Amino acid sequence: MHFEQGQIEVLKLSIPNNCYVVGRTVAEIAQDSRFPTGSLIIGYQSHPHEDLAIPNGSTVLEPDSTVLIVTKLGLLHKVIDFIQGCK
Repeated sequence: MHFEQGQIEVLKLSIPNNCYVVGRTVAEIAQDSRFPTGSLIIGYQSHPHEDLAIPNGSTVLEPDSTVLIVTKLGLLHKVIDFIQGCK
């Protein structure tokens, strides 16, 4: 989804079992120099049958979960590569 005349994008990404971010906290991800500046994890769904929650820094990303991320225009592919990158 696009907001502010396309300047901001919100995307929903699934997290496969072998992703780099599995087992890491939202704070660890945000502090990682490879996570694009201007991006923020704003939603977390641990399992498909669970409600979407607003995560905090101590939220740990689990395999097969889903994240909702807001990012600046042009960073979409960098965010996807980081979040879904395999170990």
